Amino acid sequence: MSPVLAIAVTGLATTLAWPLTRWLGRGAGWPLALLYLVGAFALLSPLSLALSGMPTAVVRIPWVPARDWTLDLFADPTGLLFAMLALVIGAVVLIYSSSYLSDDGNRGRGGGGRPQHYGFYQLMTLFTVSMLGLVLTDSMVLLYVCWELTSLASFALIANSGRPAYAAALRTLTVTIVGGLVLLGALVAIWLRTGTTSISAALSDDVWAADPGFTAAVAVAVAIAAFTKSAQFPFHFWLPDAMAASTPVSAYLHAAAVVKAGIFLLMRFSPAFHDVPVWNALLVSVGMGTAVMAAVFALQKTDLKQLLAYSTVSQLGWIITAIGVGTQGALAAAALHTVAHALFKSGLFMLVGVVDHGAGTRDIRELDPLWRRMPWAFGATVLGAGAMAAVPPTLGYVSKESMLIAFGDVAGGHPVAVTALLTAAVIGAILTFLYCARIVLGGFLGVYRDPARPAADAGEVHEGQARLWLPAALPAAIGLPLALVVWVFDVPMSAIAESAAGPFGWPPHEPGAAVAYGTAPAGTIDDLTYEAHFALWHGLTLEAGLTALILVVGVVLVWRRATIDRVLARELLPFTGASALEGLMTATTRAGRALVRPTASDSPARHAGALLAALIVYTVGVGGWALVSGASIPPRVAGLDSAIDVMLLLVVAVAVVGLCIARSRLSAAVLLSAVGIAVTVQIFGLGAPDVGLTQLLVEALTIIMFVLVLRRLPRDFIAASRRRNTAALIVAALTGVVATVGVLVFTGRRERSPIGMYLLENGPRITGGNNVVNTILVEFRALDTLGEVAVLGVAGVAILAVLGSVRTPADTVASATDQELLPGTEQSTGSAAEALEDAARNTVPLQLLARGVTPVLALISLILLWRGHNEPGGGFIAALVASCAFALIYLARESDRPVSRPSTPVSLIGVGLLLTGLTGIGGYALGQFLEPAHWLVAGQHISSALIFDLGVFAAVLGLVMTAFNTLGAGRAPTEVVPGPDAPSTGHRRARGPGRARRGADAEVVR
Repeated sequence: MSPVLAIAVTGLATTLAWPLTRWLGRGAGWPLALLYLVGAFALLSPLSLALSGMPTAVVRIPWVPARDWTLDLFADPTGLLFAMLALVIGAVVLIYSSSYLSDDGNRGRGGGGRPQHYGFYQLMTLFTVSMLGLVLTDSMVLLYVCWELTSLASFALIANSGRPAYAAALRTLTVTIVGGLVLLGALVAIWLRTGTTSISAALSDDVWAADPGFTAAVAVAVAIAAFTKSAQFPFHFWLPDAMAASTPVSAYLHAAAVVKAGIFLLMRFSPAFHDVPVWNALLVSVGMGTAVMAAVFALQKTDLKQLLAYSTVSQLGWIITAIGVGTQGALAAAALHTVAHALFKSGLFMLVGVVDHGAGTRDIRELDPLWRRMPWAFGATVLGAGAMAAVPPTLGYVSKESMLIAFGDVAGGHPVAVTALLTAAVIGAILTFLYCARIVLGGFLGVYRDPARPAADAGEVHEGQARLWLPAALPAAIGLPLALVVWVFDVPMSAIAESAAGPFGWPPHEPGAAVAYGTAPAGTIDDLTYEAHFALWHGLTLEAGLTALILVVGVVLVWRRATIDRVLARELLPFTGASALEGLMTATTRAGRALVRPTASDSPARHAGALLAALIVYTVGVGGWALVSGASIPPRVAGLDSAIDVMLLLVVAVAVVGLCIARSRLSAAVLLSAVGIAVTVQIFGLGAPDVGLTQLLVEALTIIMFVLVLRRLPRDFIAASRRRNTAALIVAALTGVVATVGVLVFTGRRERSPIGMYLLENGPRITGGNNVVNTILVEFRALDTLGEVAVLGVAGVAILAVLGSVRTPADTVASATDQELLPGTEQSTGSAAEALEDAARNTVPLQLLARGVTPVLALISLILLWRGHNEPGGGFIAALVASCAFALIYLARESDRPVSRPSTPVSLIGVGLLLTGLTGIGGYALGQFLEPAHWLVAGQHISSALIFDLGVFAAVLGLVMTAFNTLGAGRAPTEVVPGPDAPSTGHRRARGPGRARRGADAEVVR
């Protein structure tokens, strides 16, 4: 349970981050760091078991039992390494942050005028929880979720640093999310082929040896996903771009968090791919190529954070190259350099923050010699840069030399491959030495000081208190004593090498099963007893000679640095990665706009025409393919014809013809409703009362909504041209013919579908409800219904937002069909708003009807809601009946008034979404996500689907009430005053909506 405890403690830190920040301000970093250390201590027990070769239990927490999905936590050596880095480095960064961050938002960079710790600790702790979930899981589902959470957390942390960081944060999110989609494809492919979501079970499956093509494809996808996270070419640009974040964020992100997620992913899947040629070639070539390229870019930078960012890209390239070699020695060296890199890189970033904090700049062209004023920071920076440059006796030197040794095994020790890789590595190491010297010389010795640029005030430059520089100096300086006892890493790195190079996850993968390393069955792997031996001195070897060459050439080139600076003092490429991404995004946006331009119109005819044309082409294409391929058409089903079908066909035909030739909008609405009523009768005749009742109620409410809209529109349609009418007639005729033939061929001439018969036969037994239509909606396809309810809720909010944003009353809308105005005055266009001349007397019958019918409708609504699980009814139909009651109340009023308070519909929508969502969460808590629970209360069968139905009821009712309140609310009559040129006539003043002005003689609208 130690992985669970570690994640729980870090989750507690996330929960406490906000109140601690409110209470302690930036000082909240101290108690949060303590919780991190408690989490790290909780991992010591599984760490000792893993290092001793003892079995480590897999903790399986049920998630979706119906799909056999579990949240599996597993503390293997690789996961423990990255978890300890995330917690220990995270604790140091939090302690550093408590002194570095500003309370007033004006100190440092990116404050944005607010306290820098605002939101910082919440996002940092969430970041850590995501990393722990990623590295301590045996579930592909949880791995992917946490992978994406690290992307979102890094985006939020960068964006939280201030407005200048927004663009960089968005580019970071774009790149990492693309990698997440590639990883999702790889994980889904693995799941489908292996039949399991367990990482250990999937990696030990026979498919990797049986299907080399599949193995290579998945290996490439995993590698690309890792490259996006670890900033390898061509995705390298986002990491330097992310330097817009504050220094503590940069230190954590570069040393122990998101970039290490990519390294972890490669090591996690290494058991399946470590001997796949495309994997080896891709990782070695991209890794070492990126290492050399980023080192060159680092030498061009004058901002110390930018320099360190490119150095991170370069160092990650070294680690990925070692993983690509694939031998256990290479994997052990990669793991050791991961530790060394986390230490010296986190320290160097924080030390640059100390310089920036004390001198007010981190540009080496503006920094005078600082080593006397900041001796402790200077000494720690020298040690950290020395470790990154692989200067003995530092931990970075040991890990770099171990990688050089491992590079001799690339491609099975092929001489050409070994020579090429070692040559590139030596060049990369020399460049590394140069940019490390640039950090020290430029940051503390003032070598690159430009007299033409303003310098920091010497009186203001200071090192600061020990609580600021000490947490920064500790990880940078600790590489020296660790190198002196480097043998302590032999056992842990050997265990990591075994887990990353051999079969992963034996013995059997069952709840509580244990996994041990070094105990595989005989013949499973040739070298299962690998033991790493790290040392400062291995004798006079090739690698020792290469290291000496690197140091000598590096010193000489530092001495001749002016020549190198002159060569690199220009842009090497005509574009940057960030500009390339911006260009790609701009081109994509333009392409999208070009695609939607044909339908980018407010004309409904253009949208409808495109849809109908697509329907014609699709149906004709599918039908033609069926005829050409000789596909058999099912025999005609008997009993599809009856007298009522012919009668309804005539009604629909007459209504459609009348609809096409109608000039009045009100007539068109009535005829359209007639078509709907005829279809409703047909549905009832086919024996579908649920669907028929729904259709009937929808038609009733729709016609009312039509009228509410028509009140604000002119009475008649715009007269269309003959050409347009002819085109519409042709499209309509073709659509009707094609749709009829398609229905007869593809649906009307087949038996009931297997899934339909399954639901009819097994639905009542599975759900305990006899109304199969309702149980499909609230049980079998509850997730679809939840999405539809969410759409309804969003639609209701959108109605409020759109209509609320219109400044000019909708009553003033006029059409081109308005008659010409009399000189100096406006005439009524005869809109539907003037249908009732005397509203007080005309609404009396409806008022009397509403008093008796409204309670009956409310009772019927409740009955339909209650009985929907077994008889025709349900939440949707019940909401429609209740909506009809509100419609009757609205129609019975003398004036246009809202049917409720403005907040009531929004509250109903919110309650509906909350109830439907909580039903799913409740099912999840019971082990069945969105699968209802059933109880027997006082002899009455009760299902949680009733709560779900109640949520549907509330959301639909809220949507309809929103429509009544926004579309049906009236406005005060607008008075039209004659203009100065108006003739003296007895023409009455216009009542109701005002009209748009026309010409110089238009009326003044008050």
